[in-house]
Amino acid sequence: MINDDQLLNELPTEKQQLIKKFKLVPKQVDNKIYWVRCFANRPDHPYATHRAFRRCHILELVFSFYDLCVAKMTYFRQNLHLYTPCKQDYRSGKLTPCDLWDMEFLRMNSTGIAIDLRNLAEISEIEVFRTMCRWLEDQQRPPLRMVQSHSAH
Repeated sequence: MINDDQLLNELPTEKQQLIKKFKLVPKQVDNKIYWVRCFANRPDHPYATHRAFRRCHILELVFSFYDLCVAKMTYFRQNLHLYTPCKQDYRSGKLTPCDLWDMEFLRMNSTGIAIDLRNLAEISEIEVFRTMCRWLEDQQRPPLRMVQSHSAH
């Protein structure tokens, strides 16, 4: 029998919070322990092995819940310092900063551009994703100003 508390205690708080948010339970599948979401009327959905929960960065785990590919995980992990994780308040519609484990959006700090993780998951072609990344990077650059030279006559 799997001891839920023992497994949870092996993980940092943010990963425990992620497990609680998605109501995951440990389950042995093919001699590995997976964190699984059990549904009453659908097959169980394994999200990640316990080993992955121990080893992976929290961003990688969250991205896996949204079925985001390695390229997206890599890009945003490398550029995470440029973004604030946020979730949407359902009453006001406003985005509020939150911990990584609880995020639904990444908001670019310099521009306020919000990236909904669900929309990010819809991008299936790598070139479309690369184009989006270039566009985001271009948005961060300050606009070029025309410099007028004042020459002495």
